[in-house]
Amino acid sequence: MENYATAIARPQRSAMPLKDSIRDMIRLQRDYNLSDELFWEVFNNRVLLNEQIDVDDFLRDVYGRGALA
Repeated sequence: MENYATAIARPQRSAMPLKDSIRDMIRLQRDYNLSDELFWEVFNNRVLLNEQIDVDDFLRDVYGRGALA
């Protein structure tokens, strides 16, 4: 029983790092004031479909150059 309790008490250091796609979505939420519709459009492309898109370029294409600056 002691071994079981000891194993639970120790934190696991093998937690999975965030995927790049999730990190991109966190950065978008932090850096841009996106509408819900646009956020979910980017989410669908970047996370669910796992497309390797540059989210900054994607937003520039949607809004047009200079609108996000």
